[in-house]
Amino acid sequence: MIFRAPGIHSVLPFLIAAMSATCCGAAWAADPPKDLLASTRAAIAATNLTPYDIGSRYAQALGASETCPGGTITAKGSILALLYTGTNLETFAAQQKKIYDAWMRVKHCVPDEPQNQCKLIIDESCAAALSEIGPSGTALPGLLEISRP
Repeated sequence: MIFRAPGIHSVLPFLIAAMSATCCGAAWAADPPKDLLASTRAAIAATNLTPYDIGSRYAQALGASETCPGGTITAKGSILALLYTGTNLETFAAQQKKIYDAWMRVKHCVPDEPQNQCKLIIDESCAAALSEIGPSGTALPGLLEISRP
């Protein structure tokens, strides 16, 4: 007899909700504030971005918050996973996983001296994330903050 773990589709909504609810100090006792959820939904509706695109930006914010020095995903970024259900959630989650996995490969890159390509890749990735999803971002602003000491 072969044991199979529950399918990803059966546990995915719970994993995403848990990740977004506990990430980076943005935990809420119950649901996120309704005004934040509503304003985030409205902001996304105004951009014409798809769940695929939002999954990319969520993963970018999450990956950058774990990789970039001083990076923090914002409350707006943390709740993106709560916006979707059904096939939209599946689309969001599949893309989120791909982008997040890419960030983790960057984060765990092994420096190769003397070129130090890992540092360059991390620096460029963090700069792009800040430019696209930082406070004045060009793609979906307000998902990532970077505090410099």
